[in-house]
Formats: sequence, structure tokens, C-alpha cells
Amino acid sequence: MKALRLFPKLVIAVGIIFALGGLGTAGAGIYIRSFVGEQLAAQKIVTPDDATIPNTPVTGIATALSMADIIQHHAGDSSKGLSYAEMGRFAIESGEPVGTNNADEAKKDANGKPVANAARNTQLTAAGLVTSLSLSAMAIGASYGAMALGIGFLVLGIVITGLGYALLGLITPEVAKRFGLQSVAA
Repeated sequence: MKALRLFPKLVIAVGIIFALGGLGTAGAGIYIRSFVGEQLAAQKIVTPDDATIPNTPVTGIATALSMADIIQHHAGDSSKGLSYAEMGRFAIESGEPVGTNNADEAKKDANGKPVANAARNTQLTAAGLVTSLSLSAMAIGASYGAMALGIGFLVLGIVITGLGYALLGLITPEVAKRFGLQSVAA
């Protein structure tokens, strides 16, 4: 009879583990969402007038992606559609963003040194900002997934624990009486 009671107790233990794991996962999701939102808000970024979501503080998925999109758009305008990899390190006399990697062909400053390609530097900065904003949006999305998964595990744990108690009630007269049932073992 003792071995028979061990299985329902194991089922209850598994249910409790699932429920606790679910609480931990949901809590981690809430923490991550809060942390990323606070980090975005601390930057005090506000979308510009020409963004898809204009004049709004960047604190969530939609505003982060809107800001990333407009940064990429503005950088593309300054580089005439060229990417960072398509532009040379140095500026050229014509001022075209394509630039050159050959220091001899580059525009020179007053000291005779090659001038950096400003459009290329703008694209590099834009790429970093777009990546950061996109990763923030992805982290927020993942945090929502963690919250949903945690809630699912919590519910599953509660159901499994309930099944364990039901099994225990079927074979243990004391437990069955507590719930107003009649034990099979009685």
C-alpha cells in the first residue's frame, strides 16, 4: 500500500515543481520587460515628426521599431542608398557618399591628410542604433513569451497537483474523507 501512495505523491511533487517553474519564468519575463523598458526610457528617445509613430517616447516594441526604421531611412538619404560596406573610408572631392578607400584619391584637409567619409560614419552610427533598438524590441517580445510560457506552466502545475491529490484521495481514506469522497481502498 505504501508503494501505491508513492505515485500520487510524486505526481503532486511534479505539479508543484511545474507551478514553481512557471512562477519563476513569468517573474523573469516581467523583470526583463521592466528592465528593457526602463533602459529605453532612460535614453529619453522621442520619435521624430516623420516617423510612423510620431512624437512618442520610445519605451516599447512599436516605438523602438518605428525609431529604428526612421533612423535607417534618414541614414539612407544621407548616403544616397549606399550601405556602410559600399562606401569608402575617405571622402572624395565631388562630395559623393561613395568615397574611396585609396588615400591618394581622397579629399585632403589643411594638413594634407585624407578626410573621413562623413556619410559612411553616419551609416555606421545608424547601423549601431538600428541594431540596438531592434534588439530591445526583440527582448521585449521574448519577455512576453516568457510570461505566457510561465503562466502556462503555472496552470499545468496546478492541474497536475490537483490530479495527484485526486489520485491520493482514491487510495487514502483520510484524504478522501477530507474532500467528502469515499476511498477505493476503504
